[in-house]
Amino acid sequence: MKINQLKPGHKITDHKNGEAIQFEVVQVKPVGRKFEVTFLSRLGLSSAVYPAEAFVAAL
Repeated sequence: MKINQLKPGHKITDHKNGEAIQFEVVQVKPVGRKFEVTFLSRLGLSSAVYPAEAFVAAL
């Protein structure tokens, strides 16, 4: 799924050090030609800025 198609509630799983961490999209907002995505996980809230055409595996 493209970053610009993400909606709050979508789930993303990342793998770190052999462990799966699930992130839930809380907010997606445009920042110029990019998008800032805020995630919630068991590690807390975190945000990242991505190009609109970037892809992630989301449910």
